[in-house]
Amino acid sequence: MKILTFISSISLNSGGPSRSVPMLVKGLAEEGVDITLMTIRSDDMNTHALDGTTAKLKILELGYTSSEIEKYLLEERFDLIQMQSIWDIPYHKLSKIAQKLHIPYIITPRGMLEPWSLSQKKWKKKIALMLYQMKDLKRAACIFTTAEMEAKHVRDLGIQVPISVIPNGIETGGYSCRKTIDRVKKQILFLSRIHVKKGIELLIDAYSHLHKDFPDWSIVIVGNGEADYIKSLENRVKTLELQDCIKILPPVFGDAKTKLYQESSLFCLPSFSENFGMVIAEAMSCGVPAITTKGTPWQLLNGEESTMGASLDILGEDRRTGWCIELSVQNLEIVLREAMSMDFHGLYEMGQRGSKLVNENFNYRSVAKKTKRLYEWILNGGEIPEFVVKKE
Repeated sequence: MKILTFISSISLNSGGPSRSVPMLVKGLAEEGVDITLMTIRSDDMNTHALDGTTAKLKILELGYTSSEIEKYLLEERFDLIQMQSIWDIPYHKLSKIAQKLHIPYIITPRGMLEPWSLSQKKWKKKIALMLYQMKDLKRAACIFTTAEMEAKHVRDLGIQVPISVIPNGIETGGYSCRKTIDRVKKQILFLSRIHVKKGIELLIDAYSHLHKDFPDWSIVIVGNGEADYIKSLENRVKTLELQDCIKILPPVFGDAKTKLYQESSLFCLPSFSENFGMVIAEAMSCGVPAITTKGTPWQLLNGEESTMGASLDILGEDRRTGWCIELSVQNLEIVLREAMSMDFHGLYEMGQRGSKLVNENFNYRSVAKKTKRLYEWILNGGEIPEFVVKKE
């Protein structure tokens, strides 16, 4: 079984997929899969996850041609291709070449088919769907989603190919759970790409109603984004006179990132839309209770049935590991007030439950095992895996 997975960029500044895709490739290599990660050259490429594995790396230089890719595929004789996003022309070109060479392929939408995402640049996406994207999706051997919510939204578009539901995985050892509250600050952390879909304005507005009641708390917003958008957030903070308690900082990586998680009392990702939310899993792995929205597939934070296959029975009677709310300024204000009013011991216990949940369900090794089973099923047939939903 020889597999090619393609992502247009694994730059550290590209968001969650630049971490989750190399981690999946690492896990598959450890499972004995002959796998190659193909990407386009960019700055700060996240290749360290592949170090020490048998995974191969194919870097395309800017200006590469379709004929070069076709020649490469013919030489390497891949059995299956997985594409790690949609819309961008490189994915469409690879789909066309795969169809021409009769190589089955999997498409991973990465949240790009969620209703909120489709509503952005709406007409441009409608045209792309009509011209090429829907055809590529309907000719795929499988659509790879990371949550049942995402799978439902894909099916609602009339796509009838098999859909798998396999969450992203993280290297939980790299996000170790804190064992003490001694160094924890009264700090709410937002750590993600700084983008309008992340709901940061709503978080700032909600906190503006609370900060006088919690003068010793603060918010740290960490990430990269468009300079103009970051400037607009800074202006909003200034207008609300919150400069002393809300800071917007550049992204951090490695040990500095883990330290930032571990010293924060709460993690907040108030997104309008997420297909998974890698940073939620990372924060929980570090023992930080998370606050997010029902635009993400993390209703299990409330102790509800998981949309990602996780068993919650292990958590005992008190299953809450965080809060998952309908997104609004009012709801954020309510849940932030509740969370900041808790004592550190209560937050610590909640974080310990969350870390256990993530370690048992979202470790990259278990995700890689499921993905390998998916590949084997697509190529060899047999009993359908329990995480695959065939057409109705």
